[in-house]
Amino acid sequence: MATSEPTAETSRGGAYNWYVVVVLLVIYALNQLDRSVINILGESIKRELNISDTQLGLLTGTSFAVFYSLMGLPVARLADRTHRVNLISIALLAWSSLTMACGLANNYLTLFVTRMGVGIGEAGGTPPSQSIIADYFPHERRSTAIALFNSAVALGTFLGFLMGGYVNQWWGWRAAFLVAGAPGILVAILLKLTVREPVRGRVDGLEEEAKATLPLGATLKALFGRRSYPLIVVAATCSIGVMFVSAAWLPPLFIRLHGFKSSEIGGWLALCTGLGGGLGSFFGGVLADRLKKRFALAEIYVPATAALLVFPSLLVTVLARDASVALMGMGALYTFGYIWIGPTSSMIHRVAPVRSRALAIGFMLFFSNITALAFGPPLIGALSDSMKAAHGPESLRYALASACVLSLVSAALYFLAARHYRTDLANSDKRA
Repeated sequence: MATSEPTAETSRGGAYNWYVVVVLLVIYALNQLDRSVINILGESIKRELNISDTQLGLLTGTSFAVFYSLMGLPVARLADRTHRVNLISIALLAWSSLTMACGLANNYLTLFVTRMGVGIGEAGGTPPSQSIIADYFPHERRSTAIALFNSAVALGTFLGFLMGGYVNQWWGWRAAFLVAGAPGILVAILLKLTVREPVRGRVDGLEEEAKATLPLGATLKALFGRRSYPLIVVAATCSIGVMFVSAAWLPPLFIRLHGFKSSEIGGWLALCTGLGGGLGSFFGGVLADRLKKRFALAEIYVPATAALLVFPSLLVTVLARDASVALMGMGALYTFGYIWIGPTSSMIHRVAPVRSRALAIGFMLFFSNITALAFGPPLIGALSDSMKAAHGPESLRYALASACVLSLVSAALYFLAARHYRTDLANSDKRA
């Protein structure tokens, strides 16, 4: 089995390095597919199980996010101390099997608990994957590599909306869960057989530092001693929060207010996430890598500017009365809304101590999921329910519009983090 350490040649870059990124991209796409497919199935689940918007929000957000978040930190810590390829393989098998089990749920409680299990499994995906990529690419090219990896968010959501919408229309929501989970079994085998565990810290000249494993308390002190890190985490949480609530509630909004079928809005969302989101995610990283050669703070200003552009995009999407205008707004929303991912992850890997990179990403995912995903969709659902008596189905429009303020908070926090990022970079470079 291909589990040996890479050679110095593969550590410097090459075709195999990009192959690793592509395999991890596919796994991350399956991760996003399995978590997001429920969004396009929400209206069908709501009708069959006879649940409220608040309950639907809890199902699409809280059921997954709480256990994903709680498991995220210990799994990320484990990834910093053990074999990451093995960890991802086991996690992929677990969440894929549980996604298929969602299709067998016969009531709301069973589906809720099974979604919890999906969240537990998916906690073992992203932090170790990004840690592996950071050990294959030096920081000069890392934003591009991580941006390519993170384009899986758009790809997986694209597949979730497209596949979920059509399978749901023709065979029902249960079949959609079964189709979503099945590919992960085969990809887990591919990962185990073909991807090598990289040497920690080698590409950054930090191989000796990476051999030292600090206690958890000392690790957290070193990580949060980088003053830009917590600000970047909260900024990213606000940016991803906008996309969480959009993914959960845009399908019901277009179905209720514009008369779309699930396959129609699934197709449009697939196009917006796959094309707009994919391009935004990838070129956000490429742009940051190119600009930071001349401007050290480009990695912060790129996502900050994108966050400002998300504000009007979301307002147009949810407030437009004409479906065509709303769809154009949605295209802009997903393009600008995914730009932050590559530069932000690269910044975190750059300022974090080398032996805590997975933990640094894990904490960002923990914080964003335990706040934005766990509470965002149900809060929008509860707000919609509270305004239903006065506004009828229009209540969802106004509830979702309130989420745009998160994009302004995100931009402000990115700009604030810029005040400390240069100092943190200098301290990080001294370690090399």
